[in-house]
Amino acid sequence: MPITIKNQNEEFLLRVAGVLIKENKVLLHKTKKGNAWVLPGGRGEINEETGKTVIREFAEELGLNVKVARLLWIVENFNAYGEKNLHEHGIYYLVNSEEAEITIRTEEFIGLEKEVGIVYKWIELQELHNMKIYPRALKQILQNMSEDNEIKHIINTEES
Repeated sequence: MPITIKNQNEEFLLRVAGVLIKENKVLLHKTKKGNAWVLPGGRGEINEETGKTVIREFAEELGLNVKVARLLWIVENFNAYGEKNLHEHGIYYLVNSEEAEITIRTEEFIGLEKEVGIVYKWIELQELHNMKIYPRALKQILQNMSEDNEIKHIINTEES
């Protein structure tokens, strides 16, 4: 069961996402109707380790077997996705995949869950400044990722 708490006017959710980088490009996704990009992932579930959540999400959405390399960031995201009173806790992992089927495409493509309508794209890291990305704070930290293994705690407030 996904971790989501709702009352009349507010919602809290736990989202787990993976940062998959190949050839200086990062994999992002959005809904077919959406205009903002996010890192691939989904809602954490009760009694599921967050590292296993990200592995499950990549398998379900893309058919990829990824391995968690390390925890990168914990993001407290207020007014997430520009929605007033949506409070999201995001857990972000660096993930790796050695699978030969990973093709770095230049065009957008649809994942395995066609009925959901998620569009994926490999984006050059230096092009992120031109993109609408949620949470907004990720645009900067993705471009400045370091090898210091320091876990960052970020508080991000979106405009609502």
